[in-house]
Amino acid sequence: MRKPNFYYLSLPFSIVNGVVWGIGIVSLPLLAKTTARAGLTFAMINLGIAAGAIVWGHLTRKFKLNNLISTGTILSFLAWLAIVLFNGKFLIPLAFVFGTFTASIFTFASIMITNTYPKDLWDKYIAQMQAFMTFGTVVGLLVTAVYAKVVVGLPFLFLAILVYLPFYKHHRHIAIHHPLHSSLLKPKMHFAELFNGYFHQHIRWKHFLNFKNKSLLLLNIRWIFVLLAPAPVYAMYPLLMKNVFHLSASVSSLVYALSTAFGVVLFITAGKIAKKKSPFFTMNLGTILYVLSFMLMLTGMWMHLFILGILGFMLMIFSWAFISTGMNISVVELTGEKKRGEALGLANSFQSIDNVLGGAIGGFVVASMGYEVIMYFGILFSGIGIALSIFQRKLKS
Repeated sequence: MRKPNFYYLSLPFSIVNGVVWGIGIVSLPLLAKTTARAGLTFAMINLGIAAGAIVWGHLTRKFKLNNLISTGTILSFLAWLAIVLFNGKFLIPLAFVFGTFTASIFTFASIMITNTYPKDLWDKYIAQMQAFMTFGTVVGLLVTAVYAKVVVGLPFLFLAILVYLPFYKHHRHIAIHHPLHSSLLKPKMHFAELFNGYFHQHIRWKHFLNFKNKSLLLLNIRWIFVLLAPAPVYAMYPLLMKNVFHLSASVSSLVYALSTAFGVVLFITAGKIAKKKSPFFTMNLGTILYVLSFMLMLTGMWMHLFILGILGFMLMIFSWAFISTGMNISVVELTGEKKRGEALGLANSFQSIDNVLGGAIGGFVVASMGYEVIMYFGILFSGIGIALSIFQRKLKS
């Protein structure tokens, strides 16, 4: 059977990703209205994705891949339809349900590639899939710049169902789980987010409580604090821009879209810096940029200058490319080839956990103490990450 065109096959994954992290990141907090509900909504989506990745990953061992991909996209559409129909009621539990269903797309993205194309194309197509999914996010954000109501996500999710139908016949088998601790997890591979479904099935907590590998232990602790720093800002982004910097939903969406688009280019730059300097240096650079971004947003609040708020948020988005790249390559270099999948699985699980905690707690903190507090927390957690990196370097020497 002739192999399907990769660019067409990537469409349903790109579209759903665009609804979750493009349309959803703007429209859902606006629907929530309050910071407490917005934070919990963000937390529940991330919790749903984390839990769903494990469930969908195990289902691939029992059911045909084409049925799972179709079911995941249909259920995602129905969950979003419920959010639209209830118009803010039951938003928090429905956000969890939606996250659980959309986790299928994140789980199957890499599995679909390894079960469709020959091994020599995996590197190329997995990297391109990540780029296309990010492009979907940018498109989703641009859509909310024109219209920010949640209903706008429905036609896109329905389109995701339709575009997969021509490829249904290509995956009439139970997925083969290829080990991904080979060339794909070497330092040249900087798009580890795409492996969430694979990683969440291979979490081994012993990699965190591994006192024999103190470098990896300290790296994971640093990672936890650095991830906590921006989570409340992401959770309440449109409300932050509206209530503090007095930006409309359209302008906020445009700022987020442009930042995300440029951030893709910075992933490549970060990879080059990691190769020339070290992943340790790259992650530290990103963490320092985090501190500067929170200071810019905080200064914008004090001086009532929206431009500083915009620049601070954009810098926070840019910083992620350096932090993520530095972290993923560091994990790869600190673990043996056979354990890389397990160690990266743990690192990815921390990302989900921190988004849940940061979103939920941050929403209530803002509601009681104001937006400035989450900037202080961002500076504090980033500072702890920098302090731990200094301690880790001294430990090495």
